Amino acid sequence: MILPRSTAVYDNTNDDHEDTARDQSSQPPADGAAPGAASGPASGSGERSESAGQELDKGAVSEQDTSIPAPLETPAAPRKLASTARTRGHLMLALSRVRIATATQLAVLVTNNGVGVGYTLRGLRDLRALGFVDYGQHGREKVWHLTTAGQRAVAEGGDVIVRPHAATGERAIAAGLAPHGLAVTDVITRWGGPILDWEVEVDHTIDKVRRVVSDAVLYRPGRGAEVEFLEMDRFTMSISRLALKLRAYEAYSQATYFEGERGTIGSTKWLWRERYRDSTVFPVVRLVLAGTEDCDALDRRAKLLQQRIHGIRLRVDVAPLPRLQRQPYKQWRWREIGQSDAQVQTRTA
Repeated sequence: MILPRSTAVYDNTNDDHEDTARDQSSQPPADGAAPGAASGPASGSGERSESAGQELDKGAVSEQDTSIPAPLETPAAPRKLASTARTRGHLMLALSRVRIATATQLAVLVTNNGVGVGYTLRGLRDLRALGFVDYGQHGREKVWHLTTAGQRAVAEGGDVIVRPHAATGERAIAAGLAPHGLAVTDVITRWGGPILDWEVEVDHTIDKVRRVVSDAVLYRPGRGAEVEFLEMDRFTMSISRLALKLRAYEAYSQATYFEGERGTIGSTKWLWRERYRDSTVFPVVRLVLAGTEDCDALDRRAKLLQQRIHGIRLRVDVAPLPRLQRQPYKQWRWREIGQSDAQVQTRTA
């Protein structure tokens, strides 16, 4: 299914008649029988098996009647699904874009203003029963991710392109990297717009030994570029390491390749334009600072970083996450610590 690009969120609130019908059908019958109970005679009628309570004599060998072949075990039938196909489809597409998320974050992405947490949990439980999603623990919170089968199902749907050998998020959670991934997801959920415009952990190869991996890429045209790069800093890296990451983006913006057959007059082209062909300017790097609620401390960190990357030929915008969380996306204010658009445009022209 193709999700509407004009709608930032999906309305799946309590007026969903299909969900209501499923809820009513899943209620137990009036006589108290459990749903899905067998229609045959119950084994708990009060009668006890003749062998009940009997014990084998010490040293006795248990005999087995082999004259009648043992019946094959029949796998238990899956429980009745309690969510709509629409909800399950939106959840799988959202997880394919952000990789890991909590139920509350997914509710923001797939329901109206995040009010459908109950619908979200219901859909996640159904998807887990079907083998398409699973979760890991981060503290007391469940962190959801697609399984390999879930990734394959999303790829077969054709709505998004799933990269070959893309990680499911399970190993990231097990390795203790959930806080970073959830912080990236939090920014994405607050950014707004169609979730299908996002992709996380995008590898940009510079040469045989260098590359830069973006925490997330927003495929939404603006200011002459068709994408924006998102980086998350949770105060876990030193200023030097953070500056090196931004310098890697600068190296990617300057990398070139030669196009033409050997022995002919070819041309030198920008490497990044081979991937982002519709861009006339190198994309901006949006750096979100987190790890503390003290915005003043994050502002000081941004100032130190600006001094460290002085002269960088790249546009870099920075903002503290706590400040972004208190404002709607249209009111977000970014601080430029690199080049301006005019300077970047002149260099890449």
